[in-house]
Parts: sequence; structure tokens; C-alpha cells
Amino acid sequence: MGLALGAIGPGASNAHSELVSSDPPANATLPKSPTALHLKFTESIDVPTAAVRLVDENEAEIAGVGPVTADASGTAATVALPELKPGVYAVNYRVTSAVDGHVTAGVFAFLIDPTGTQPAPTVAAQVSSPSADAATIAARWLSLAATLVLFGLAFFWLVSARPVLLAGARTAPWLTIAAAGVVAVGGLAVYHTQAARSFASDAAGHGAHQGGIPLDFAAPFGWTPFAIAMRVAEAGTLAALAIAISRVVPLDEGSRRGETRRDGPERTALVLVLLFATIGLAGISLAGHAASLGGLGFGALDLAHLLAVGAWLGVLPAILLLAWRRRRGGSDATLSAALRRHSGVATVAAPIVALTGIANSPLVLGQARGLVATDYGNLVLAKALLFSVAFAIGSANHFLVERGAVRRMLPLLGAELAIAALAVSAAAFMVTIVPAASRQPVLSASAIGTEHLYGTAGNSTVHVAVTLPAPGNQQYQVVVADAASGAPPSNVQKVFLRFVPPSGSGLPADRIELAAQPQPGLYAVSGAYTPTVGAWTVDAVVRRAGQRDASVSFPLSVIQPLPPRRVPPPETGIGVPLPLGAMWVLLPAGPLGWLPTVIALLGVAAIGLMARRRALSARWRAAGIVLLLFAISLGIGAGSRAVVEAANAPPAGTAAVLNPVAPDAASVKRGEDIYLANCAACHGVNGAGDGPTAEWMFPPPGSLPAAVDTLTTGDLQYRITNGLAGTRMPAFAVTLSENDRWDLVNYLRARWTKGTK
Repeated sequence: MGLALGAIGPGASNAHSELVSSDPPANATLPKSPTALHLKFTESIDVPTAAVRLVDENEAEIAGVGPVTADASGTAATVALPELKPGVYAVNYRVTSAVDGHVTAGVFAFLIDPTGTQPAPTVAAQVSSPSADAATIAARWLSLAATLVLFGLAFFWLVSARPVLLAGARTAPWLTIAAAGVVAVGGLAVYHTQAARSFASDAAGHGAHQGGIPLDFAAPFGWTPFAIAMRVAEAGTLAALAIAISRVVPLDEGSRRGETRRDGPERTALVLVLLFATIGLAGISLAGHAASLGGLGFGALDLAHLLAVGAWLGVLPAILLLAWRRRRGGSDATLSAALRRHSGVATVAAPIVALTGIANSPLVLGQARGLVATDYGNLVLAKALLFSVAFAIGSANHFLVERGAVRRMLPLLGAELAIAALAVSAAAFMVTIVPAASRQPVLSASAIGTEHLYGTAGNSTVHVAVTLPAPGNQQYQVVVADAASGAPPSNVQKVFLRFVPPSGSGLPADRIELAAQPQPGLYAVSGAYTPTVGAWTVDAVVRRAGQRDASVSFPLSVIQPLPPRRVPPPETGIGVPLPLGAMWVLLPAGPLGWLPTVIALLGVAAIGLMARRRALSARWRAAGIVLLLFAISLGIGAGSRAVVEAANAPPAGTAAVLNPVAPDAASVKRGEDIYLANCAACHGVNGAGDGPTAEWMFPPPGSLPAAVDTLTTGDLQYRITNGLAGTRMPAFAVTLSENDRWDLVNYLRARWTKGTK
């Protein structure tokens, strides 16, 4: 968990070219055709690979859309548009980040309506990352793992193996080093091909980036900072591969001739492989999130992180190779001496891995909540846990080396290598998806939407649509149809709306005639006819030729909507696994949750002290191992719960936030309806956590009255808005409006608060 601790702090940064804003905005209604489309992104985009398509409501592509251009910063893109007819249009865009090479695709809609009577589009804007598929992630993992092994092989042979090997046995495993180089270069080639495939076949977007350099796999990305960094990685790994091949061929030829192997070129070649592998890792670091978000300083930290991983875990294949050589005529003493030297290196490298990870974590995670609420944060936790397990295995190996039990540690080395491979795969996944700190906030749900009223006036059916039942200028539409046939009647002469204000408001009633629209049976008017909040009555009056006026009355609740605000994006984390949630329930609350772990560790220590004094039976040794595993499990349970609690802690100042909605009877009633519809299934009607879906929920919902009485009004609203990351409590930011959430707070306060908060 060490790497995760660095996330408990603020951070603001961007990675991937995410759309921040657009003009026209998503779901906007425009009175006339726009001349251009303006898109603002979080990072500089690669203009030659960018593409924007415009389609109408029939999904037909609009001709005449101009090419993508960008300002000097590369973050503001502009696309010229042809004259557009009234209707709904969808903007499909695809851009590649010039900083980290990730492709982002998205779609949003807007409406052109000169009459101002059509409802705005309600399609949610969609964003995806075509470069984050399994094949791309696998290729990035392969290239990263192979480059780390390439570095580790050269490093181990130079620092740990050669000083203890006899002169005739010092030859490095050049064939293995060359194989690692081939995999590293091939992995980079496949990664670039996979990452670029979403735009490589698009002649309109890709034509400017055609490579002319042999083996330049980064050519599809042009000469962006990302492409330059990846070319550095390619050059480093290719040079290391060339050095390895240059040693494999003469060694093989010299072996056939029986020539004596010279030591000088061997050391020089290893130093060069180490240098070029470092350059390869530097290119990978410069193309990663740390460098793109924090600049060269954080890129250097990431390079130090990778070099330490290579010196600690990247050497494991070399150790296993040396052990295999021992079986062919080496000695345990030589292997033990090499392992002692590596143990000293690992003692320094492992803390560097942890410290550099902690230093970079706030940059990519942002707030602590990102640890639990996002898939990126989950991967950080997984990587930290895997490195912790690898460190524990390494500590056991160090103990065995000191006792001279080299043969007993070899299976543990294999396990450590497997754990390291998983940790590197988590890292490869992390550099391919959007960091938690870069996920863009979303607008909360609109406070109110279009109100639809249905009724019958005489022999006519009436459908009244009020764009927003709120004070201010609104749109009113009335659709009239014949009650018998359902067709628009041809003898409608006039349609009126009569607005009756709330009692006690002092406002007069107002009767407004609606204008007939080109669409048969449709009548519309715009105006500020409900200037105050309260319970209004709207009468729809239909006058048909040869008939008396017929009317129907509708109640209309007019409220003052709170403006939507930016809230955190939806959670993408995996939540708490069932066994872990059950452990949270069983462990004591608060700091006492660590007590069982401490007791179990004391038991392990006691068995260890007994082992130092006398030989223990197999039963005692097995008990010690079981107790250690139990202590680790308890520690994971207590630690994960502490991380989730810290992640869900409201930000400073939340407690002082006041409710802008008065806690009157109407608000409380609305809040009760919202509670029954959205909360009672888990929390139960009485808030006891015994709802129909809560039976097998771990952790369980708990007592809602106790929580409501403890939390402030601001804290309650924060939890309702953002949910509890890592649990089944969802965020209601985009499903309940700002008004709805405050109404819910008023209901919770009225029902369960003992004091005043």
C-alpha cells in the first residue's frame, strides 16, 4: 500500500486529449447554422491525425466540413462548417494526444431550430479511447517488461555476477540478452502499430505522417513529443540489440576455433547494453503520464522508478540463468556470492521504487478519492500490493541467502518473477488509460426538465409541453388532436393558454393565444407567463369552428432551479470484493481494526524467536506460515478499509455548506418520494439498512439514522452527490438534480436528525 499513500493530497493535471468544452456546446439549441465548430482539449492534439465528422439525424454524413486546424498551443481546434439546415446533428471527433500518443474519440449533438419550439437533444456525450484495447496494452507490457529484463541482465552481470565468477565463466548470456532486445524492439513495433490503427487508414487524417526512416515504427505519430520519446526508446533498444548480436556472432565463431575469450570487450559491451537499455527506458518514461503531466522533472523520477525496478526485479531472469549454469558445473558458493551482492543492490533499489512511486502518485491520481473510485487508482493499489508481495518474497530470499540456503530460495525467485510480471502488466495498463487526475468533471443533472401535461378538452385531446416549469421566459407547445380519430382537426380556429397564479401571490390571471405552426395540430408561444414559484394552474382552451370553447385544467408546479454544477465523473473502480467487504464487517471499527493484525504478527515473531533457540517441528513451522498469511490478510483488510475511508472523506469546507432549498413541507415531501425511489431498496423504508437488495451486500448499508445524525448538511449532500467509492453506494450527481439532492437532504434531516447540524 506504500505507493498509494502519496495520493492523499491535491493535484490538478491532464493526460490524454480530453474534450473540455465545445462551441456549439453539447445538446445546445441554435437559432441558425454555426459557421465553425470549436473544440477545446486538455492537451495538445496532433492535427494531421485529427478527424471530425458531422452527421444528421438520419446518420448521413454532411459534406463540406473543413479540415481540423489548431491554435499555437494545439489545445483549441477549429473546423469550418457548411450552411446547415434545421435539425439535429452529431459531431464525431477523433484526436491523438501530441504528448502521450493516446487516441480519444467522442460524439455529442446539437440542434438548429430557428422557431425555438423544438426540444433540445438529450443524448449524453460519449467518449472512448480506441488505443486502450487488450492488444495495445499487451504490446506495451511486452516492450516494457523486455526492456526492463534487457537492463537487468546487463546490470546483474556487471555488478553481481562477473565479480564473483571465475575468469573462464564470466561470459555474459549474450543470446538471452539478444532475445530480450528482440522482444523489446518487437513489442514497441507492435505497440505503435496497434496504437495507430484507429487513424492509420484514414487518408484524410493521416496523410501528413508518412515515415521515410527504416524501422521508424513511430512514424504514424509524426514528430510530436510522444513520437520523439518513442523514437528514443526504439533507438535505445535497437542499439542494445545490435551490441548483443555483435557479441553473439564472434563468440560463437571463437568457440568453434577454440580461441580464448578476452575480458575487455565483454565488459565494454555490457556497459554499452546497460547504457542503451537506460536510453530505451528513458524514452518510455518521457512518453508516460508523469512526464506529460509534470514535465522533465517528473519524467526523471519515473525513469529512476524504472531503473530501480530493473535493478531489483529485472535481474531475476539473470539470477535464474546463473542458477541454471550452476547445475552445469558451477558451485553454490559462486551463486550465493552473486546473490549476496544483488541483495545489497535490492536493499537500495526497492525503497527507491516505493519513494519514486509515492512522489509521482499525487500527479496522476489527483485527489485521494481517485484511488478507489477509478480503474486507474485500482491499478495503482494493485501495483503497490504486488510490489509489496515481491518485497516480502525478496526479504525471505535475503534471509535464505544469509543462511546459505540457496537452493531453497530458487522456487521463491520464480514466484517473485511472476509477481513482478503482474506488476509490470498493471503498469502497462496504467500508461494506456486515462489517469484519475485527468478525468473531466461532468455537469450534474438539470434541475428540471420539460413538463408534459395530457388531457381532453371536449372532443379534442390536448398535450401541453412546458420547456421548463420555472420563472422566466419559457416555451409552451400545445398539440391538438381529434379525440375520436387521433388526427389533427382541420377546424381548430384558436388555441389559448390561461395561467392562474398561486393563491396569495397578488398576480392576475393571464390568457395567451398561441400561434399555429407549420406542423398540423401544433401551436406554440414563448414568454414569461409564470414569473414566480408556486402551485400554478394552466388551462388549455381549444376553439373549433361551430363549437363552444372547450378547456382542460392542469396543475403546474413552478420552481426555481438551481444551476447544474460540475461534479466528479462516474466511478470506474471495481468496488470492494465480497471477501474483503466481509472482513471489513468483522474487524473492529477505527484504529482498533489494526489490533488483530498486530496480534497475529506478534505470534509470528514469537514462533520466529522459538526457531532461533531450537529446531521446530514441521507442525510449528506450518503454524508460523499460516499465521503469517493470516496477518497479511488482516492487514490487507484493515489497510484497504482505511484507504477507502480516507478516499471518501469530504473535502475541507464541505461541512460548512448550507442548504439553499428551504426545508418546507413541499421540499420534504419531494425528498421522501426521491428516497423511496432511489434509496429505500438498500437502506430500507426505516433507514435500518434492511432493504430488499441489502441482504448480501458487503459492506452493508448500515444505520442511516445514526449517519444522518452525525453528518453535517454539507457532508450529507456530498455523499449523496459523490456516493461512497469502493462500496455499493452510487453517486447521484448525474441522476438527481441539484434541487433533488437538497430536497433529499431536507427529508433525511426532517426524519432522522436529533440535533441541529
